Amino acid sequence: MKKIAKIFLCLLICILSSCASSKIEKKENLQTVETANSNKKIKPIKYDEKKYQQAYQNRDYETCLGMLLNKTKKNADIRDNLDLGMLYFLTGDYAQASAIFEKADAQMYDSITKSVTRTIAKTVGNENAKEYTGNVYEYLLVNTMNSLCYYLQGDLNSAVNQLTKLSDLKLPEYRRLYGEVIISDEMDPSAKEEYKSSLKSLKSYSIDSSVFSSAAPKKPTEKDVYKESALARYLSLILRQADGDKSQIDSDFMVLKSLIKDLDSDDAKIPRGQGRINVLALGGLIGKQIEKELYFPSKSTFFYVPTGNSSYRLLPVQFKFVYPFYEKKSTVTGIDVIVNEIGSKKAVLIENFNTNLEKSVALRASKEYSASMIRSISKKVSALVAGIASIHASYIGMQKLARSKVAYTLAYASFVGLCESTKVGLSAIDLTETADIRQGDFFPETVNAAGFTVPAGHYTGKVVYRFSDGTVSEKKFETDVKEGKPSLVVSSCIK
Repeated sequence: MKKIAKIFLCLLICILSSCASSKIEKKENLQTVETANSNKKIKPIKYDEKKYQQAYQNRDYETCLGMLLNKTKKNADIRDNLDLGMLYFLTGDYAQASAIFEKADAQMYDSITKSVTRTIAKTVGNENAKEYTGNVYEYLLVNTMNSLCYYLQGDLNSAVNQLTKLSDLKLPEYRRLYGEVIISDEMDPSAKEEYKSSLKSLKSYSIDSSVFSSAAPKKPTEKDVYKESALARYLSLILRQADGDKSQIDSDFMVLKSLIKDLDSDDAKIPRGQGRINVLALGGLIGKQIEKELYFPSKSTFFYVPTGNSSYRLLPVQFKFVYPFYEKKSTVTGIDVIVNEIGSKKAVLIENFNTNLEKSVALRASKEYSASMIRSISKKVSALVAGIASIHASYIGMQKLARSKVAYTLAYASFVGLCESTKVGLSAIDLTETADIRQGDFFPETVNAAGFTVPAGHYTGKVVYRFSDGTVSEKKFETDVKEGKPSLVVSSCIK
């Protein structure tokens, strides 16, 4: 451990906080600044959804963290812990971030290995009522971010252990369980029978259900399955070398070369007599899914179903189906790294988490649309059958009272009220149908990297972030480089 500590003292721990302005800042000792940030205690703040969303839009991560701490003080689920971990990370408290990521990791591993089949196949309940197991990339990203947390605390050994756990245990298990299940078209048997029965009922009401399936999102393919984390591989390549472990250099580099076209070969083999500056830049904030709604016949039209043997009243029926949707957008347009008196490079894209989110949504959209369709049709048909029976019985009873004006008037009022309440009840079913758009909200949009082969010595530089709205932000860094070793600089501008 003493040897590891000595090695790690040669590595830079770079501050990860809010973005610097586009103006050049005064030079600061980054290690001193980081220590100050990590010692700042964020206290719980009364949670207010509107203010929380406003803080999110303003990228006010301290306020988001304070409110989320208050909201989750009694219980934090997987999604809560993903957000808490990232918020601690973004506010510079890497020890707390690591502790939270450890909890999220245990929760996700337990959930995905014990209940993934049940979770994916279930169609009876609303998607949001299911246990949240995490989006596909989050299951692996939690270890990658935890590795960075340990690294930024000076614990290189634990940082490497997180990557080993990911590559040797979690990735193979994930591929076996999650990837296979999500591609399958299997439906819960009981739900399947109920769905078939509901379709027969729709046919008896002269409702053509074939249009429902024709509007479904396209089914996922193997290309949509998240199979490898380029960021984890990159960190494994760099941090293992920093830790003196060269056993996986060739395998890590081979996989990275298949994922990243412009990867520098010096990352795998530092030239004799030289050292290496590797700058890892986390830029932008991951996008958000939205709920996509489809109405049949359309949002403003209805099917009309007769009430029993009499067409005295027609019930308007509309079907609403939902699924998650994500339209990929990019806010990071470029990241440049400048090392003073050495040169500058365009940082190469290591991993785009908006792309990962897009794939995650593609994996779920078709299946969740089908589940929504089954739930909505089953609930509507059940309500229709019960409503029609009640309306028909009320109508027959009202007719029997035709000779008594007073009794008939009262029965008619009751009949009309029943018809209206049935309509309202049918419409209310749609309110319960919502898409599952849960996700961790505070991961970066992109992770880029640039490397420089340099002699041993002390170096300063900056990372320049460029965004689609025209803003430019700069983050300064400094690091000490030892011969034969990589020095990892971690920079962040999550905006």
